Amino acid sequence: MPVSVAKTSGTSTYGHPFVGKVLGLQQVLVDISALTTDEVDADGFLKPGVPFQKDGTLVSAGSGQFVYAVNPEPIDLHLATVPPTNTTLGNDTRTYPVGMGTIGEVNRDIIEDNLGRAISANELAAFNAAGSMIHVTNT
Repeated sequence: MPVSVAKTSGTSTYGHPFVGKVLGLQQVLVDISALTTDEVDADGFLKPGVPFQKDGTLVSAGSGQFVYAVNPEPIDLHLATVPPTNTTLGNDTRTYPVGMGTIGEVNRDIIEDNLGRAISANELAAFNAAGSMIHVTNT
């Protein structure tokens, strides 16, 4: 039987994306202007499980990209506008330091639930690309 939780405050709850230990924790400077409302929730928190490149930008189309790090928990980005929109995020020129796991295994289903969308083909390829030490489960 599934377990349900009745929330009394806040707008979002998330699953922990890592399977087992989060290894190789490093601080990555996240480029807020590269984020969208797919990665940031209505309360201004970075959703757990977002795949990043080493330079703090999202994995996107292009060869040679690999997933360098994944954030293990929601992170308050201290945004000026809450709830954020894609426009307000795109106009935010700050970078924000986020502690992320750089080695480990993440659960694809949990990441997709947290993000509210399927992992793109480019993101999946970046998890499997040479250089990535973050492995993703098959489902």
